[in-house]
Amino acid sequence: MDAFVFLKGLPAVLGIVGFFVYLWAGQYRIGGDLMKGVVDKLRAAPNVDIKDYASLTPTRIGQLIERDTAVRSVVNDQDVKLIRLIVILHNVLTLIVLLVCAALVGLGIWLIARPEPLSIVARPPVAARANADLALTVLDLVKVEWDAKGLTESVSVFLENVDTNARTSKKAVLADVRSVTFSADDLHDVASNRNYRGKNRVRTVIEWSGQTVHSDIADILVGIKYRLMVGGKLITPQGSRSINTLLATIDDSTEQMPREYCFSVDFAGWSHSNSALVAPLKACNSKAEVNLPFLQQVEWGRPPGLVLNDPLADRPIARLCIAAPQHSGNNC
Repeated sequence: MDAFVFLKGLPAVLGIVGFFVYLWAGQYRIGGDLMKGVVDKLRAAPNVDIKDYASLTPTRIGQLIERDTAVRSVVNDQDVKLIRLIVILHNVLTLIVLLVCAALVGLGIWLIARPEPLSIVARPPVAARANADLALTVLDLVKVEWDAKGLTESVSVFLENVDTNARTSKKAVLADVRSVTFSADDLHDVASNRNYRGKNRVRTVIEWSGQTVHSDIADILVGIKYRLMVGGKLITPQGSRSINTLLATIDDSTEQMPREYCFSVDFAGWSHSNSALVAPLKACNSKAEVNLPFLQQVEWGRPPGLVLNDPLADRPIARLCIAAPQHSGNNC
């Protein structure tokens, strides 16, 4: 049995035990020496036949005196008056014992039956799509989870930047839901540091009924989006032409990236002949155009992808995608 449950039921146990202890022993002690003296007189009287003196309570002795003239003749008037007072005391005390024991039993039942107050342990934010090789970044869908027990009620959940006190909008859910998610758009204001290789120290905050809990702090890093754009159009004074570009951006801009940032990726896909197709690509943000002579061989029905090769330090915060007319619907 859980120790906490036993402690909650302890008043009920004490109430029941106390009631039976009083029935078995306590009520026979009322009146003390006076009742003992009366019992001794009854034992010594030759004309009184009472078999079980030990079970005589003040109430039963009073009833014997009222009903049995032989018993009444043994005791004097002063004893009768005192016995009547003791009987009243016995009845009052019995009533008090019954009320106290009933209250203890009721308290124990209430403590066991009542729902526990809500208690919550908040967990730090994590990436909704967990990957051991990738860090949590501002580009990710963020999951917030918590442990809850006790009474179910509505809670407000949000993320807070511990350095700037910036917060996301609150999400109201029932405590037993135990998780919510925040999109990259939700994170934009709270993860205010958008510098290259920057980070934001963020924690989960949960509020309910005037109470607030915080999780440990988690680092949300500034993610880099590497985007290969196939089949774009370059317009110049001399005319227009098709162009393929490979860029590394923060918030869809190169402004926060180093001016001469260069990197290399592998284009990985399948050819029409069902063989693996891997093509290394290199680009710099200052010169983003790349040549893709292998495009006619790509089997777009099996979506290709990109793998960052260099710089390796940026691989945990890299999110790569391909935007192409043949590869639509991938939110690149």
